[in-house]
Amino acid sequence: MPERHSPAAGPDPVAARVDARRDGGRVPIRALGADDRAALLGHLLALDSSDRYLRFGYVASDAQIRRYVAGIDFARDEVFGVFNRRLELVAAAHIALAGAAPGEAEFGVSVLAQGRARGIGTQLFERAAVFARNRGLHTLRLQCLSRNAAMMRIARRAGMLVRHCDGESEATLQIPPHSLLSHLGEWLNDAAAEVDFAIKLGLHRDLPPQAR
Repeated sequence: MPERHSPAAGPDPVAARVDARRDGGRVPIRALGADDRAALLGHLLALDSSDRYLRFGYVASDAQIRRYVAGIDFARDEVFGVFNRRLELVAAAHIALAGAAPGEAEFGVSVLAQGRARGIGTQLFERAAVFARNRGLHTLRLQCLSRNAAMMRIARRAGMLVRHCDGESEATLQIPPHSLLSHLGEWLNDAAAEVDFAIKLGLHRDLPPQAR
């Protein structure tokens, strides 16, 4: 039987304070392009075997990851990333349209150990949902192993419909129609992320080579 998770009916002040401490606040999420392919590759290659298994459903080899990254069509799919102050890509989300039914997209995410327990995966999912909404998509899918606790938390928080079968789970989110406010919110988020990246890039260039 599928299970549907519903977001809480109202804000819980105590829970909100706990989440704020755990998540560390909002993080700038930047849209990645073909020029960021090397950064994405480095991010995925940094995953250990356990993380690769959870991300891809199998322990992807370096060669398989290289083929995966080389095959991403940035003009068709969307990839979002979170950079730290050293311009290291600590988290990345891929919204894939290839192979999906019309009006649908599939969401995949990975977060390095240094970026976990801050709610970054959830924020990347929220950003993906806004992207899908503003492109006229109606369904966002998340497929993962049932043992992937982080992905299951994302599904629960988003109120997704979850189906379990043979150790795997598929969660679906029905997306509302886009609006002027949804487009404005996306534009503001993108602008803030680009400013943040430009600042980090400037600071990084000013550092001596040994400190980078």
